[in-house]
Amino acid sequence: MNKKIALIPIDARPVTRELPKQIARIGGWEVQLPDKEILGFLKKPGNINSLSDWLLKVAPEVDGFVLSTDMLAYGGLVPSRINSDEMQVIFKRIELILHLKKIYPEKPIMAFSATMRISNNYVNEEEKEYWEDYGEEIWQYSYHTHRYVRTECEESKGKVEKLSAVIPPDILRDYLQTRERNFQVNLSLLDLVENGTIDVLVFPQDDTSEYGLNIEEQESLTDFVRKRQLSSKVFIYPGADEVANTLISRLIYKLEKVAPPTFFPVYSGETGSHVHAMYEDRPICESVKGQVFAFGSYTVDNANDADIVFAVNVPGKQQGDLALQRFLGEVDTSHRNIGEWVSRIHHYVRKQKLVAIADVAYANGADPAMLPRLLDDVTLSHLSGFGAWNTAGNTIGTVVAQSAMLYLQKEKPTIPYEEVQEHMEEQIVLRLLDDFLYQTIVRQQVRKAVNLETITDETLLQEVVFRFNEEAKVFLEKYSLDYEIKDIYLPWNRTFEIGIRLAKEGAN
Repeated sequence: MNKKIALIPIDARPVTRELPKQIARIGGWEVQLPDKEILGFLKKPGNINSLSDWLLKVAPEVDGFVLSTDMLAYGGLVPSRINSDEMQVIFKRIELILHLKKIYPEKPIMAFSATMRISNNYVNEEEKEYWEDYGEEIWQYSYHTHRYVRTECEESKGKVEKLSAVIPPDILRDYLQTRERNFQVNLSLLDLVENGTIDVLVFPQDDTSEYGLNIEEQESLTDFVRKRQLSSKVFIYPGADEVANTLISRLIYKLEKVAPPTFFPVYSGETGSHVHAMYEDRPICESVKGQVFAFGSYTVDNANDADIVFAVNVPGKQQGDLALQRFLGEVDTSHRNIGEWVSRIHHYVRKQKLVAIADVAYANGADPAMLPRLLDDVTLSHLSGFGAWNTAGNTIGTVVAQSAMLYLQKEKPTIPYEEVQEHMEEQIVLRLLDDFLYQTIVRQQVRKAVNLETITDETLLQEVVFRFNEEAKVFLEKYSLDYEIKDIYLPWNRTFEIGIRLAKEGAN
């Protein structure tokens, strides 16, 4: 066994390309990645032919594959929403997976394909051009169409009729045809699971809600999965950007032939554990179960039966969004108790349990009321994972994978444990700098200081670098973290995400 996995990510952003590699390294594994240049840029699709050539080139030296079919079929997650290629062209590209399995039948293939999202805004940065004029109307059409199907609500029926008159017929037709094509492609992937080509398949629900055409598709896919008795191999749950982390860790456990760890969730508030996270269709506690199950394990009812204590920071009444600055006053309420939660973390650490922290009190950033308190009271080296980025699913899936890799090295050590701890510490520091320092603090500073509609890419980057370095210097010194920032960049020339390269102080 070469302890290598080939990954085709959904795009070239650090959280989708570099993060899976960093997590696998904690477990002593290497992830082979295609060059960023052939993975596209935002709406620009990746070079599908070059990606196919790369995959076949590295295939002999790896032990298994994790593949984004959105990248292989459309050139990326964002291009999958705007691509206009015919269905037969897409099917032809997916035949690469059949070819790969035919050459290497003994090597597992795990794949993921997003259920196409529906954004409730007028921002067309990641959507078709007409989204800036009809985005919210299309979202309402989707929501009420499905709501009427499910509930026979006359109010929803009336809204659908009105919206059908507002949205131009050619635009609505184009949107529905794009959805139908993507849905048919996803259905075809079930055939590849049934015939053994794909060993595990995930349909992540990207930015979802209670009703919508995407939820209707999810229900149909779930029905097909049950009828074809594929429930042990096909998983459908909220997420997208973190799925590579989940499947990489699951595949490593399969190849290592180690039983996956069990998880005991510990929430900072009972009310918050039952809150529906923003952009998801289920309570946070169910998202935790879904992510753990997709990894290949399950939750247990007490810490004694658990291999990993999964400490989840939840909102008091409603999840906020730090990027959109929404519902901020609903998070830090009397419906949760951060102090008691941190004390429980201390207790489990003293009991020498592995403790990992998923902070989902807010979408798009770490909780500013919780994190300083945690960092003052808990030693970072005692943690087995941390995340607080983007959606609840993104964070939860990432932390499940981090902690699973640490557990693997405790159960079946293959590299010095000091090296394992170094990789974990660097991963946690990176997430703190990104999820807390940038997303919670610096991003808001930048957005208030500049005009995002007129500023140049170069000036925007300069503003981000200056403010981030100022905050990072104070942060790293305060918590005695001997790391230095080697590089800061904006992967898609916007403030939503950041790229950070770290190095130990004094390292070459």
